[in-house]
Amino acid sequence: MSLADLGLDETAELAYRRCLREKTVTVAGLAESLHLDRAETAGIVRELVRLGLVRQADTQTFDALDPAIALENLIAVEISRLREQVSRLDACRSRIRSLSEDFTATASRASRPEIQHIQGIGNIREKLDELSFFARTEIMGLQPGGPWTPETISAARPLDLRCLRRGVRMRTVVRAEILEDDRTRAYLLDLCAHGAEVRTAEGTDLERLILYDRSVFVAPIDVADSKSGAVVVAQPGLVASMVSLFERVWRQATPVGAADTAARSGLSTTEKQVLAILCQADKDELGAREMGVSVRTFRKHVADLMLKLGAGNRFQTALLAKERGWI
Repeated sequence: MSLADLGLDETAELAYRRCLREKTVTVAGLAESLHLDRAETAGIVRELVRLGLVRQADTQTFDALDPAIALENLIAVEISRLREQVSRLDACRSRIRSLSEDFTATASRASRPEIQHIQGIGNIREKLDELSFFARTEIMGLQPGGPWTPETISAARPLDLRCLRRGVRMRTVVRAEILEDDRTRAYLLDLCAHGAEVRTAEGTDLERLILYDRSVFVAPIDVADSKSGAVVVAQPGLVASMVSLFERVWRQATPVGAADTAARSGLSTTEKQVLAILCQADKDELGAREMGVSVRTFRKHVADLMLKLGAGNRFQTALLAKERGWI
């Protein structure tokens, strides 16, 4: 495993490992063992000192520091830097609204008809993508179809997760029978884990409908063949009627996902506590103290969670847990 992410190239890592084995080194001795010239070796040693991996004992010798402490400090600094970067990137979302206003400023009301007809599944999906992208508060959907195909799920997943990450509320009503399909059920439960709300309705009289921000809705032209075409409606009176229809169906539908999501995550009380600490404490020592356990035990809990989430580091573990709604 390379330490390049912490600022050490391959040669610097070799030099640091030599320092760890010999505990105390000189520039001349290190240059000889690595087959490097003294000027290059001196530069590497200065970088190791700057990174806090070795310290200068006197004018000629350098002592290696305990990697459990030295590397942990470097990791903490890098995690802090990444958090600041994520925070800055997340703040860029606040610019979307004003930029969108600039984008639509030149389009007159007359050029945006209140009722549009769209033909072709590709064009329909493109329109749904556009409406999802510009949704700001809520997306409501009635989905009466049968089990979802892999293609349908593949097309819907990035749109749904993108909206949920932006804080858009998503409410969907499906037929109860659809949950008998393992693939569809897994996808809906995954959406619930990310913050979506899903309910089931009995019977077959559910109409296909998607509403965006209570200002526009999309419905099939032919309810018997949703691929034949769609109508996009922004007429206030019609939209209000569809919102009322959705709310009526929603109130009568049965919530699904809360219990399944908890079971799906399979988190113990200890694991939930560790995740909460990872969002607050940068160092294992602080986390262990918070839990009242040894540092070794705390690190084992963190390692188990990283494995469960498929994360590569502590920071990614916390991010993935938040995305899945575990914390």
